[in-house]
Amino acid sequence: MKNRDGFVLQLRRVCFCCLAIWLGSITLVLGQEATADAEPDFGEERDIGLVSDPLEPMNRVFFHFNDKLYFWVLKPASQGYSYFIAEDIRMCVRSFMKNLLAPVRIVNNLLQGKVADSGVETARFVINSTLGIAGLADPAKNEFGLSAKDEDLGQTIGVYGLGEGVYICWPFLGPSNVRDTVGFAGDFFLSPLSYLAMSDAGAGVAVQAGREVNNTSLTLGDYEDFKESAIDPYVALRDAYRQYRQKKIRDVAVGSDSVYISSSGKPEQTYAQEKPEAAVSPELDSAPVPVDDFFVQVGTSFDAEKLLLMRQTLLAMNKESVVKVYDRGGQNFYALEVPAGKKFEFAKQEAKRLCAAGFSEARVGQ
Repeated sequence: MKNRDGFVLQLRRVCFCCLAIWLGSITLVLGQEATADAEPDFGEERDIGLVSDPLEPMNRVFFHFNDKLYFWVLKPASQGYSYFIAEDIRMCVRSFMKNLLAPVRIVNNLLQGKVADSGVETARFVINSTLGIAGLADPAKNEFGLSAKDEDLGQTIGVYGLGEGVYICWPFLGPSNVRDTVGFAGDFFLSPLSYLAMSDAGAGVAVQAGREVNNTSLTLGDYEDFKESAIDPYVALRDAYRQYRQKKIRDVAVGSDSVYISSSGKPEQTYAQEKPEAAVSPELDSAPVPVDDFFVQVGTSFDAEKLLLMRQTLLAMNKESVVKVYDRGGQNFYALEVPAGKKFEFAKQEAKRLCAAGFSEARVGQ
């Protein structure tokens, strides 16, 4: 009990320090703005332009620490783990861990006023905990069509228009900012894994380490590809993290399998495109619906003609593709998708092949 009380006291101190830094960073950022932005609407984060990174020297030290930790410890452990444990089992373990974190998603959906989504997450938890054998399977999605509604406290804070504060790269935890750090601390008390850590610190660390190894084993190669293509990996990761979190806050679907390869079922909106023509091409209307679990999204645009040209290129490569049409504020928005099979690993390999063929937008979706 004494150890638990001391742990909680230390956590409260960390939360207080993060809150103080957050408030100070917001003041600093707003003071540097040339003009005051209009108040954001509900569900939209105030856009402060460039990332605020006054802690860059310290952040770079921690970035290099995490980089070495990945290549020297996490990657070898994940490779050994994936060699002995089949992918299907590792997917079940990830599903089990995600099911345990359902309270975080249920509460944060409710805090954002998404009552229906909170109900969906509650139903998913009940179904997967029973029919899915404690969450090892996902019948809620596969049988009932109930997709996860991923929300956390950092997103909830952002939905109400509060800024991200300064960028922070934490050792072991990786990229974050003050808002998400405060959110992480708040979500801590909603996670059942946290209470395991408070009652038995050793078991808590072991479970968290196992979770990281399992998740990393399913996304091996993503970080390497990301780092290889970046001129400055620190800056690239910092900017990618900020964009990733902004999209989560604005409910632009992004994937949880990897920060580096999105696994979204919806297209990411492209703003610098021409407006669509009045009518939709008959070729798009007749496009078949993909039957595979995973696909590679190789193009998004408001211009249907651009995607049709890309589709012709794919046909010349003997690759089938479909064009999906979405409504974005009364305008047609198009996404070109290549079916990629039922395995996430195969889909990643297909994305890499398409990238090598010149489709720079290739990313995995489901």
